[in-house]
Parts: sequence; C-alpha cells; structure tokens
Amino acid sequence: MAKKILGAMHWWDEWQLRVLVLGSLGVQWFLLFAAPMRKYTIPRWFRTFIWLAYIGSDALAIYALATLFNRHASSSTSSCANGGWSRALEVLWAPVLLIHLGGQKEVSAYNIEDNELWTRHTVTLVSQVAFAVYAFCKSWPSSGDRRLLASAILLFVVGILSFSEKPWALRRASINRLAAESSSRMHGRERKPRRRWGLFTKLEDQVPSDSDLLHMILSGMSLFAVHTDLLMKRELMRQDSIRAAEMRWQREEGMTLQTEVEGEDEVLGPLSHSAGVKRWPAPRRAFGLIYTRVNVATTPAYLAFHFLLVPAIHVAAITLFAASRKRGYDPTDVKITYVILFVTAALDVLAETIRQLLYKLMSAAGVPALCETLPQYNVLTSARRRTQPATGWLLKCAARLGWEEHLLLVCRRDESHLFGRVAVSVITCLFQVQGLDLGSYRSFTAGNWALSVELQERCGPMVRRTLRKSFDESVLIWHIATDLCFRRNPPPAAADAAWECERTRAISNYMAHVLNFRPDMLMYCSRRHLLTEALEDLESILLRPDLDDTALLEAIQKAGESEQHKYPLIHDACKLSDELMEVWPEETRWELMYRAWLGMLCYSASMCRGYLHAKSLGEGGEFLSFVWLFLSLKGAKTLADKLQMPEPDAQDDIWRSTATAARDAENVDR
Repeated sequence: MAKKILGAMHWWDEWQLRVLVLGSLGVQWFLLFAAPMRKYTIPRWFRTFIWLAYIGSDALAIYALATLFNRHASSSTSSCANGGWSRALEVLWAPVLLIHLGGQKEVSAYNIEDNELWTRHTVTLVSQVAFAVYAFCKSWPSSGDRRLLASAILLFVVGILSFSEKPWALRRASINRLAAESSSRMHGRERKPRRRWGLFTKLEDQVPSDSDLLHMILSGMSLFAVHTDLLMKRELMRQDSIRAAEMRWQREEGMTLQTEVEGEDEVLGPLSHSAGVKRWPAPRRAFGLIYTRVNVATTPAYLAFHFLLVPAIHVAAITLFAASRKRGYDPTDVKITYVILFVTAALDVLAETIRQLLYKLMSAAGVPALCETLPQYNVLTSARRRTQPATGWLLKCAARLGWEEHLLLVCRRDESHLFGRVAVSVITCLFQVQGLDLGSYRSFTAGNWALSVELQERCGPMVRRTLRKSFDESVLIWHIATDLCFRRNPPPAAADAAWECERTRAISNYMAHVLNFRPDMLMYCSRRHLLTEALEDLESILLRPDLDDTALLEAIQKAGESEQHKYPLIHDACKLSDELMEVWPEETRWELMYRAWLGMLCYSASMCRGYLHAKSLGEGGEFLSFVWLFLSLKGAKTLADKLQMPEPDAQDDIWRSTATAARDAENVDR
C-alpha cells in the first residue's frame, strides 16, 4: 500500500505540470463553446458551470505558472547537466499560459461588477507578465536552442497582447465609462471624432446610432434631457441662420427672409424609431456591450492583431519549434508541446468561426435568445405544491437553506412560446408611448394611457382602490384575483376571450415571478415578505393536500369572507375577483384585466434602474428588460427621465401654445 502511495505521488510530481497545462487548455476550449451560449436562454445549472470555468480558468493558469517556475526557479546550467535539461522544454509553456490568461472574447466579464475592477486586472497583468518574463529569463539555459528561444519570444508577444485586451475591454465596458463616452459624444467634445460614432457631429444629421442609444440607456442617461439639448442646439442654430440670412438679404436686396420653422418632431423623431422592432437593439446586443469585448473587437488594432498577426505568429512559432534541436528533451514533453502549440493556435485562429457557427446552430435549433422567455410563478400553485407530502418538505428545507424554489423546478418549455405571443401583443399596444407618463395607468382620468374611458366606467370601487395601493401589494392582490377569476370561470378554448385570458395570466404569473425572485427589479423597496406571508396564509387555508379545484375555491372564498385582519391580502383579492366577475361580457372582463396588467408591467419596467437591467442580462436576463429597452427607445418616460427632467407645467403649455399660434400667424402674414 505504501509503495502504491509513493508511486502515485511520484507520478503526480512528474505529471502535475502537464495535467495543469492541458487542463487549462481544455477549460479554454470549453469556454469557447459555452460562452456564446450565455446570449441565449440556457438552464441555470449550465450557467453555473460556465461561471465555474470562468473563475477556474485564471486560477488554473496562475497555479500552473507558479508550479512551472517553482520547478525551474533554482535551475542553472549545472543542474541541467545533472538531469534538469530534460525539463527545460517546460519553460516554453509559460507564454502559452499567458495566452490562456487572456481569456475568450465572449466572456470578458461574468458579472457587471467585474467591469468596475479593471484596475485590479491591470495590476494583475503587470505583475504576472513581469514575473513570467523574469522567471523565463532565469530558467532558460544559456546554451538553449536559439530557434526555441525565438519561438518562445513570439508566443510571449501573443500572450502579452492577448492578456492586455482583458483590462482594456473591462474598462471600456464599465458603466462610468459608458456614461462618460455618451456625454462626450452628445456634446461633441471628442478629441478625434470617429465616423462610426458620429453622434452630433453635424446639427443637420442628429440621428444617433443603435450603439449610441444603448450607451445612453445603459449608463442611466435621460433621453428627454438629450431631447432638450437637441432642441436648444437646433433653436440656436436656427436663430443664427435666420439672423445671418436676413442681414444678407437686407444688405443685398432690401427684403426680409421668409423662413420655414422646423418642428420638434424632426428633433425628437430620431430618438424614437418607428421603423419596426427589428431596427432596435436587442437585449443580446446590450449583453455584448457589457459582458463581451465588442467594444474593442471592432477597433482596427484588434482586427489587425487577431486576423493578421496572430495566425502568422503561431505558424512561425510552430515552424521554429519543429525545426529546433530536440535531442536531450523528454519525448513526452515534446509530444505535449506539439499538442499545446497546435491546439492553442487552433483556439486563437478558429475562435471567431466557431462562435459564428454556434450562433447559427442555436438559431436553427430554435433556442430563445436572451430575455425571450416569460417565466411563470403562481402563488396558489406554489401553495398547493408545498402542502403535498412528496414535495412540500423538500421545498421547505430548500427555503430554510436559502435556496430559491425555481432552482429545484424544471423550467416549462412553453415559456418561449408565451414570450412570442405576449411580446407581440405588448409591442402592438406600445407604438405610441413617446412622452407618456406610464404611471398614469391608475389615475382614472382621461390621461390614463392603459385604460380607456369605456373600460374605466366598468371599474368598480375595489378595482380603483387596489390599483392605487402600494405597487408590490397591488401586484400580489391582482395576481391572486386573476387566478381566482380563471379558476371560477375559465373561458372555452375556442372563445374570443381565451386569448385575452392567456396573455393576462401570463403577465400576472410573470409579475409574481419578478416579485418573488427579483423584487429589486419590480420596484425599488419592493417587499418580498408580502408574498411569503400570502403563501403561509394559503398553506394554512389549504390544510388538506387532496383538495380538488372546487374545494380549493370554496376554502379560499370562505377565508376571504372572514375577518379582514386575519387574511388581509386574501380578503382583498377575493373581493376584487367578485367585482371583476360582475363585468360582462367575458371579453370585456379579460380586456380590462389585461390592460391593467399591461400598465403595471410597463410602469415596473420603466421605474427599474438601468443598472439593474444591465446586471440581470449577465444572470440570464428578464422579459422586464426587453420591455424597458422598448419603452426607452420609443421615448416613454423612464426613471432617469423622471429624476432628471421636471414635470410639465401648465404655464409652460400655455406659453408654448401661444408662441406656436403667434409663429403660425406671422408665417401666414408673410
């Protein structure tokens, strides 16, 4: 037994560095295939494996470097003569490990906080490169083959430059950097304006590109503030041109110039595209802006380095190694070096081709892209699941350990199908939202954007009162009431109300999902404990796990008719469902409920900070972020607009209408 242990220890001492280097290479290939999938909706467990590979890749490469140079730090010419020469070939693996430390283009950052730590990565770059070069120079034998030395130097060039790309990309993708670039481009203060950004370089050409809009939105800028600056610049330019033209005409012909006043829509229009959804940046593009190297991958230096210089250097390094003298080296190390050089070269040269092929395969397989699912969570279903003997104890134990319920449940395959149907319905209702205050869905006036006057007339006192409650409580009450309405009288599949019911319940269950798993995105200071208390109340009501739907409804309605202080949320939800059931016909009832849920969905999306939306993209994304991007690009008022810009004043409206009338009268007289 002792001999076996000693033999295993001797084998590990001999193969430790080889295993580490080959393992580092294998992790890089795994990231090459797995990292592009982060732009799609993939299982949470697979994202966990990608995160482990991302964290472990740097640790594995650094540990391999430390092991390599611990074995060669004290080596000298005399030690090589005594048998260390056979291991000298291992030093050639050092620049390859630096290439691995550079990572993959599609996974420069895993969390949004990684971008803010670009200074730490810069310090790591300097220290690791300095240590690697120093140890290489110290470990390389003075009588070594010059062709091997030239091969190592070429690989060091690739490794150092590849390693340098990571902090560069992290710095350019940080939120503060995005805000600074957006502000400088908006005010035309770039030292060397680039045609590709081209924002506000000419006053007559004020159409921001998709990248400019994403920079503004993700960095938390107010598009209405941008509108105001554009209007001010346009007005100043118009006045200057009118004044100069009038002076010229008066001097030359003694006439006054008739000018054509440009409307505000010409200024506001570019920031609210109406050419269709396909022109707007998708959440996947926003993901690439923050979590990949797309900020640097389109620069001429990056393209020239990766498509011209890197392939030439790898070919030269492999050729020099093949032509070098290998007598005296360990044959196993020679074979492993060939494998490492060829596979690393293929990793660098074929990376972009493999990524594009993966994108096509994922699209052909119908895998939904980022944010293109509509997760569902139902409070009543969850309460029944907790009362089941088979699953209840497992869910309760997981909750006590701090595990979230959705980690133990299999995602439904129809979530992407629900997204497609609901997204089209939501977008169809939101084509004219420019300048709208989305919080007016609960005002019950003519300015209510979600509920028409006819639907408001059908709203009873309970509908009005619950919509005006605190937002998180309102969402929970309406969620339970919507489910009760469906269970009490589900519309037939062939009825016209079936589609209204399906999209209403989809948004209701999704908002409950956000309240349960992402309460910070639902609304600032949302109280998740309200849902927990409602679950506990429903568990106490549904004591028997074998209740059918009829008995379940009777138990909940009986609890709702009890004293209000015992089950306050259940009481309000039952009263609301009773009032909604009195709305007839069914199509009108479900239309009213859908419009109310649409108002809550859009208001929640617009009131969430852009930073939280950007952070959620790195964790799988949310449908709420899709709606938020849509609303921002259509010109609806978001949280940044409400905080930056004042509310419209009645006196300002009177002044604007008077000025417009006077200007029109002046044009008619001319």
